[in-house]
Amino acid sequence: MSPNDSRSNSPSDEEEKAELLLIQKKKEEREERARREAEQRKAEEEAEAAAEARLAEIRRKKEEKKREAEEKKRKEELERRKAEEEAKAAEAAKKMAEEAKRNEERRKAEEASKAAEAASMKAEMERRLNTAALVRAQLEKKKKEIQVQSPVSEGSTVVAGKKRKRVTMVVVPSGDPEGGDPNPGDDDDYIESDTDDDEDPEVPPTSPPKQSRCSRCILKAYKCELVGPGSASCKGCRKAKVRCSLVPDDYPRRSKRVKVESLVASTSSQVIDDLRTNIRDLNTRINLQEEMLRYLILRVRKLEEANREEDEEEEESEEDRVKQTGDRKGKGRKE
Repeated sequence: MSPNDSRSNSPSDEEEKAELLLIQKKKEEREERARREAEQRKAEEEAEAAAEARLAEIRRKKEEKKREAEEKKRKEELERRKAEEEAKAAEAAKKMAEEAKRNEERRKAEEASKAAEAASMKAEMERRLNTAALVRAQLEKKKKEIQVQSPVSEGSTVVAGKKRKRVTMVVVPSGDPEGGDPNPGDDDDYIESDTDDDEDPEVPPTSPPKQSRCSRCILKAYKCELVGPGSASCKGCRKAKVRCSLVPDDYPRRSKRVKVESLVASTSSQVIDDLRTNIRDLNTRINLQEEMLRYLILRVRKLEEANREEDEEEEESEEDRVKQTGDRKGKGRKE
């Protein structure tokens, strides 16, 4: 070192160097502090970024779990709806099957009832026809018997009960104004017994007096006359079963008479007329029953046709419902 240099190292230079060193030191301290602050900020930023990343990951996982739960819930809801639809479809199919079965049973029962009713009506008609045929046969038989039999003549013997009695018939000509029957054949004739029987009162030898009209007679359309000789009543009173006013009070109530049944032509004609009337009534009723049977047969046929159409409509509607149920099932599976 030269002497000039030693002289130049004055206190002011020392101070300047010290100041420079101090400034340098402060600068380094600032730089060091700035570096540390930068590192700290960087670390804080990195920590903040890491925290944000973790938070984002947590949120993502949370959202993912939420989506999974919602997806699971939606699938469960779809499964539940599908099961409900299948259960409803099965229940509807079961109800339709039961309804179809009930309808079939009801239809069969109705058909059986209609068949039984038709059979009953047919049997009734056959019974009526058989009855009419029997009546006709009886009428023919009666006609033949009447044609074969001969009228009772005077002096003939008639069996009454277990006694054989000799009888005498007194015949009054038809149209006789004194005592004849204006309508021959309407009533039975009576004959008087000649047997000596103490039990029965004697018949007066003559008929009771007559008058123009009986006060009690129920037949007012023609002149009242006694039924026949020896009778104790006019026609109307005999039908009404009352005491005839044409007969005196002292006239016996009944006399010993033997009734001849359906052997005289007049009586036979009345029986035949009654039988013919009955046959006409039977024929009329048979015709009415036949008309009713035909009407019921037509009605049964119409009801069967209506039931057949109703069954076809029910089958078509059932097929449509089954088809709609299948479409809903396919749609549910697609969903």
